[in-house]
Amino acid sequence: MLSAATAVGAVALAAAGLVAPPYAGNLGTATYQGKATFTEDYKPDWDKVACPKSENLKTLPKEFIAGLNREQFGKGDKSPNCGVIVEVTGPKGKFKVQIVDVAEGPKKGDLNLDKAAFAKIADVNDGIVKISWAVAK
Repeated sequence: MLSAATAVGAVALAAAGLVAPPYAGNLGTATYQGKATFTEDYKPDWDKVACPKSENLKTLPKEFIAGLNREQFGKGDKSPNCGVIVEVTGPKGKFKVQIVDVAEGPKKGDLNLDKAAFAKIADVNDGIVKISWAVAK
């Protein structure tokens, strides 16, 4: 457990810019509402995801990945949101995933998850569920 002095010191360091906050791309601190879907064979592969290797995404996680809707991802194959880790809340609870791709078609707030990530927030037999999500802290 942190002492009050340690907590105050950590806040001071963060305020001074000496401790990096979680990388938020251009998503900010908002909580988004949308739907989550999953793709059975969605596997991390640099040749198949829209996000290139970058300072914010040096490696691809083996699972627990997400495709961000086109509106929030942006145009082209590069997005400031590549590599952002978001916490998704669904019927079964909360879970963190990393944005590595764009999901064509969904609306603002929607995410496409790999099957392992979807199973953490909902029953995979549901296929599509309502979610909320925000940049992980």
